[in-house]
Amino acid sequence: MFTLESRFNPALLGSVVSLLTQALVWSWIPGIFWLSFVETRSPQPTIWRRLLLTFGAGACSVLGVRLFHQYVADPTMPDHPLGSLAYFCVVVGALEESCKMLAVLLAAWPRRDFRETWDGLSCASAAALGFATAENFHYVMNFEDASVLISRSLSATFVHVAMSGIWGFALGLRKQKQAGWGTVLEALAWASIFHGLYDWCLTQGWPMAALLVFGGLALIFRQRLQESYFTSSRRRASSQLVRECRACHGLGRSEYEYCPQCGQQQWEAQTLCLACLKSCQETRTCPHCQRSLI
Repeated sequence: MFTLESRFNPALLGSVVSLLTQALVWSWIPGIFWLSFVETRSPQPTIWRRLLLTFGAGACSVLGVRLFHQYVADPTMPDHPLGSLAYFCVVVGALEESCKMLAVLLAAWPRRDFRETWDGLSCASAAALGFATAENFHYVMNFEDASVLISRSLSATFVHVAMSGIWGFALGLRKQKQAGWGTVLEALAWASIFHGLYDWCLTQGWPMAALLVFGGLALIFRQRLQESYFTSSRRRASSQLVRECRACHGLGRSEYEYCPQCGQQQWEAQTLCLACLKSCQETRTCPHCQRSLI
């Protein structure tokens, strides 16, 4: 783009500095916005050191993708639609999601404050946003235009978060010893499939199909975010009112939109006191056992 002979041209150097400034500034904006969105739903005060460390590790994980393509393998995308789908799921999806997970395992997994599903979801989101921010910088420099981030900030950046949230939630379950590494690998596989499917739909010229994948990922992420919040042991105030799920007959707190056992949205109308499991209206004290409901 810039030759050695022209590097001392003041006008050209000015355009380089301007482009670098735009790339640095505008590539951060989508990541900071979505990072704030996730952290405002945290059941605990934000652990800034862990957040920034994981964000930086996620940004560095882009180098893993580049090194893989440069020194290990750089396969060509097949022309056949099914072949290209497999390419995006394995070469693109699995590689990028694995690099982001490796960043979380190195930067956050050994920490003492990584204890539950929310921690897994938070760290996976931070790593994904670091990865997306580094990608945004690359796109701005490659296209020499910061306006390319308008569409990426609304979809592609958050899609990275939603996809990584699948295996991030599983990492939290593994940390709580509620699931094994097989569950984590299964979640990683699903994230890779969704990642590849989203990219494939875009390359096939099917924006509505990509939008459907985006919507499904957003719903999954929202459900995981909600479940992580309400099941967190560090949540300051938990409701003492529960409802029974008509699908699996499990109990969930009255704030839950989805059942934490089966994921359905089929609640009984009446609420029960968590202590005595008797029908109880949403008052300050249970009329049967006198337990405070606040």
